[in-house]
Amino acid sequence: MKKKILFIALFLAAVAASFQWSVEHENLDSLMLENIEALASGEGHVNISCFGLGSVDCPSSHVKVYLVQEGGY
Repeated sequence: MKKKILFIALFLAAVAASFQWSVEHENLDSLMLENIEALASGEGHVNISCFGLGSVDCPSSHVKVYLVQEGGY
């Protein structure tokens, strides 16, 4: 009887450990993809225009402006 209980306890511990490993592995994969996207987002040239004076940071000049417009408008 004690061997059955020990076997069941070890089996449940193995199932719990494998579930925990798969959750951690999935989080690592999503974190790695977010890092790749963050690194790739700076690639390419985007026209940025800043207008007026205000409280928004202009990405090109780092001055507080009223409006930031991105793209080829």
